[in-house]
Amino acid sequence: MLKKYFKQIFIMIFLIFSVILTAEDSFMAVGNIKIVRPEPLLIKREDLNITIEKNNTIKVESMYTFSNLGEYNIKSTFMFWLDQTRENDNNNPNNSNKNNKGKYIKNIKFYSDYKKSQNLRAVIKFDENIYESQTTGNIQREWFAISKVIPSKEEGKLGVYYDLQNTGFNKTKRFVYSFDLVNNFSEKNKAEILYVNVYNRSGRKINSIVYKNYEFKNVTEKKSQKEHYELLVADVNLDEKLVINFK
Repeated sequence: MLKKYFKQIFIMIFLIFSVILTAEDSFMAVGNIKIVRPEPLLIKREDLNITIEKNNTIKVESMYTFSNLGEYNIKSTFMFWLDQTRENDNNNPNNSNKNNKGKYIKNIKFYSDYKKSQNLRAVIKFDENIYESQTTGNIQREWFAISKVIPSKEEGKLGVYYDLQNTGFNKTKRFVYSFDLVNNFSEKNKAEILYVNVYNRSGRKINSIVYKNYEFKNVTEKKSQKEHYELLVADVNLDEKLVINFK
């Protein structure tokens, strides 16, 4: 009887450790460009292209046009972020130093006024829940940034391009692009023009694209193997999240 009891305890311990050891990190979201402090900088236009490829890579291409409304030259750090869960950090402290560099993002390119710029990377971690779907308190945020100067009363352009992989959208049936920003751009991050194109070549069809109360138009050409949705709006405050839901 005692032998059977210890056997049951051993099996329970084994199952618990199996769950812990097999828990996987996961992609949560990628964010729009932000700046580090409030500046008289207006977002004249943002063009955002999101392409889901056949191999499930997600290509993000964004071009921003900023206008310096101030009486001084603005030198600021422009950056975007990527969030992921870190399931095993508490159970295996050795994992905390690896920080999953390159697991979810690659081929990062910044272009400042059409000239390629070298970006910097930084990592921070959150111990609190910042996502509704979050199952762990460990969120790692990667920052990718460049420094850029926009002269007084002039415009400047910034292009940001990268590929996402291992996002798990086939499993979760969703992809999140976040506009949640601190209001450091003029007029609460207002963009005079926001133009979004979503292309889907993957094997999973799009069910809906949700961003605030705006309606994306399905402009897919007949007999095309690529779905195409677009949104063109004016005077929109860039906040909340854009969510692509798949069937």
